[in-house]
Amino acid sequence: MEPYYYQKMNKPQQAAYHAMQQGVLALADEIQLPRIPAEELYDVFFRLRLDHPEIFWVVSYRYRYYQDSPNIIFVPEYLFEKNKIREHQKAMQSRVEKLARSAAKFTEWEKEKYIHDFICENITYDKLKKPYSHEIIGPLGQGVGVCEGIAKSVKVLCDALGVWCVIAICGNNPEKGIKYRHTWNIVRIGGQYYHLDATLTIHWENIRAMRKHPERSATTISIWEIKQCSGIMNR
Repeated sequence: MEPYYYQKMNKPQQAAYHAMQQGVLALADEIQLPRIPAEELYDVFFRLRLDHPEIFWVVSYRYRYYQDSPNIIFVPEYLFEKNKIREHQKAMQSRVEKLARSAAKFTEWEKEKYIHDFICENITYDKLKKPYSHEIIGPLGQGVGVCEGIAKSVKVLCDALGVWCVIAICGNNPEKGIKYRHTWNIVRIGGQYYHLDATLTIHWENIRAMRKHPERSATTISIWEIKQCSGIMNR
């Protein structure tokens, strides 16, 4: 099945997506892409990283072009040196495979609960919002993350366990009183689509700890989110 956000693109955008993906996987210094408008280039880069959060080592880019050329030169900006990227890739792959093995024979519901509970019991929200906290290497490698890194980690684990999952984004809109962008997940279980926000549960757990309400557990929030928020996507 083709990645969710890839399906929403036109042919030139899909061509740029493929070339960009192959280039960053190869840790290329420069990648030739079919020329598309700057705003579309940003969208392709952004959506590629939503479809493939396992690509955690490239977080920004530059580009250049020549007036009469049908192509652009895409220059990825990597989060680490290439040798360090390869080390982190091996560590992340091993980490995800180990976590997935423990739940390989679970039902879809059990897999969702396993992923949710692992995230909420092992990840701390990074109030400093360090760059790596926005990628899977924060939650899965350092035990800290922000909503973006947490949602990406949920998707990586869902992908490894065969649970359909996408990353959802809500943009900030100061005019409507929405100060911050937020990222969470939508999963499909039993043919139905549901919202899953592990970051919300982490925040709730922090509040619970401060207020000393032990009767409200992470699992309680997980089941409420999954069974009551039931946000069905229009595909």
